[in-house]
Amino acid sequence: MNTLAVAIAIVVLIVSLKLFKDISLSLLFSVISLGIVLLIPPADYFNAFAKEVSDWEFWKVIITVFSIYLMGETMDKSGNSSRFVRAVESLFPEPRVSIALMPAIIGLLPMPGGAMFSAPMVKDLAKSDPTISNEDGLVFNYWFRHAMEFFWPLYPALVIASGISRIRLNTLVLWLMPIGVVALVTGYLLMIRKPIKIRYSRSALKELLISAWPIIAVIILVILNQPGWLSVLGTSLVYLLLNKNKKKVLLAALKYKTFILLLTVFFYKDLVEIAEVPQSMGSELIAWSIPPLTLVILLPFLMGFMTGVTQAGVGLSLPLILSMGNGYGTLATTILAYTFAVVGVLVSPVHLCLVLTSEYFKVEYPRIIKRISVVTLLSVAAGIVVFVLLKST
Repeated sequence: MNTLAVAIAIVVLIVSLKLFKDISLSLLFSVISLGIVLLIPPADYFNAFAKEVSDWEFWKVIITVFSIYLMGETMDKSGNSSRFVRAVESLFPEPRVSIALMPAIIGLLPMPGGAMFSAPMVKDLAKSDPTISNEDGLVFNYWFRHAMEFFWPLYPALVIASGISRIRLNTLVLWLMPIGVVALVTGYLLMIRKPIKIRYSRSALKELLISAWPIIAVIILVILNQPGWLSVLGTSLVYLLLNKNKKKVLLAALKYKTFILLLTVFFYKDLVEIAEVPQSMGSELIAWSIPPLTLVILLPFLMGFMTGVTQAGVGLSLPLILSMGNGYGTLATTILAYTFAVVGVLVSPVHLCLVLTSEYFKVEYPRIIKRISVVTLLSVAAGIVVFVLLKST
């Protein structure tokens, strides 16, 4: 019943998005349909909301997203955003290349809603090339930010996969790297389609460093193992205090629609967890005697898709999959499961980066999925090749 309920909820979500063009409202309808089919008691709805508003992780995301907006608005109002764009354009004269580079660098730093960190800069850079639409900007930003998640060792989900499987982190990274490389290279060849040109300029480099000091400060703080939310908040507040029009910038950063969207996303996630939908669905799929390989693919994908969080996709599915002893070997199984958990999150309508940038760039969810479908499938193909190579050894 849980599997059927999830399928119905997904259909309701897609239809609602088509009809209302509002992700928050569509998610709410999806949650209600899930609750009706599973007969979730009203108390669980209350508990989910109570858990959400009392969860420090939720407020850290709110603070992070607000701080990103605050930094972006301050950069814009101070003129640093324009100076930054001009400097990047001078160093990388091809706009598509500079746009791809920005989120890829930010992608080295795991943080909730991280694609929003580079979104304002991508939007500014896209203005210099009339062939780059809002949709292009979103897709470039989203894909090159998340291609790093396939193999970059700083991502918590990869650390979780290492802990559950008892495989050394560097071993997992080594075998996942080809998948990440395929994601980056195919993204570049199919989306960017321009040669990389670098034009060194001392003055442009100096302008880049001066105008982007808040971004550089956040990167340094995160590298020094400071919490991402605190690094962005502290830097944004200092940056605001050093500039004029403080009240105007603060008001511009308070985007209530985005915060309503975050409230809805976390409510959905917490209700699903309280109702134990992922665990019940996993048990159902196993009880149906589905072939082991199908489960290795399906479970992490569905867990990632339902929660929109890679850590949850890996943490909920991998123990179940490895406990079945499917005969493919722990390393091969973990690589394939991790790949599909990432892919499930990439196409999830409750993935924070997707919903936030969809709202920011004003691009509908189905359009995004359509645009990233080919590079996603090629990344999946790379994961399957690695799995086959490992399985046969």
